[in-house]
Amino acid sequence: MYRNSLLLLAVFAVFLCTAQLQAAQPKNIGPSVIKLKMGKKTFEFSHLKHQKITGDNCWECHDKKNGKINNWGEATAHKVCIPCHDLHEKGPTACKGCHNK
Repeated sequence: MYRNSLLLLAVFAVFLCTAQLQAAQPKNIGPSVIKLKMGKKTFEFSHLKHQKITGDNCWECHDKKNGKINNWGEATAHKVCIPCHDLHEKGPTACKGCHNK
């Protein structure tokens, strides 16, 4: 009886761990890192890290219709990135975080 309970508990624990690992991995992984060009500057964007942070809610950054970030550039970064960085208190929010001058 005791062994059966332990076995059942072990199977349940493995099931929970597997479910949590699958939930942590986004469905549509996409590229791990994207090189974004902003004017003369190019920086590496940790796409997979951001997917995990948003819980694979791509629409938080991407357009729902075409799946792209329309008109990517400084204005879009200011509109999309800064408020999210500010909300989560991570990532650059001040000018010097992205701009050299």
